[in-house]
Amino acid sequence: MDSTAAKPFAWNFQLPQINPETIKLCHTPRKARIHDVNAMSALINEFASAKIMLARGPLYLYQSIQDYMLITGDMDGEEVVVACGGLHVLWEDLAEIRSVAVHPALQNRGLGRQLIDAIRKNAVSLGVKDLFVFTLAPKFFSAVGFTEMPREQIPPVVWAECSKCPKFYKCDEIGMIQHL
Repeated sequence: MDSTAAKPFAWNFQLPQINPETIKLCHTPRKARIHDVNAMSALINEFASAKIMLARGPLYLYQSIQDYMLITGDMDGEEVVVACGGLHVLWEDLAEIRSVAVHPALQNRGLGRQLIDAIRKNAVSLGVKDLFVFTLAPKFFSAVGFTEMPREQIPPVVWAECSKCPKFYKCDEIGMIQHL
């Protein structure tokens, strides 16, 4: 094993304690960077442990780092990841939004909407025509412009991706789409 590879005992997946009254939020989403992976994993896997979204390990996040955007905040002079989400291109006209998570202490403050807006702008700049999401939070995605899609209308390329998912045979998520 490469001596520079991360070792499990060195990973820090602790979700930081955030005081919503004192954190200084940066309301401009930015592209994720390699040094953000542990914080992204902590945030995503906090929700995965509650069975709200799929878990994402460090290998997946490192390999997909260019797909992700973040919102951060300043806490005592240290940058903290408070929201993240990914855009994964599936085909010439279709991309999937993945792993949208907002720190529990900062929910219902518009951060999820800001993140989706930034991801949507990125999708438009790439030439994506339709955004797709599988979600257990349909109210949120409906509020940001997505509509539910009947399973029989979901494009085959999405099912190819789904075949890699641990929920493939017993999916409880709702497919939603937004035309750009």
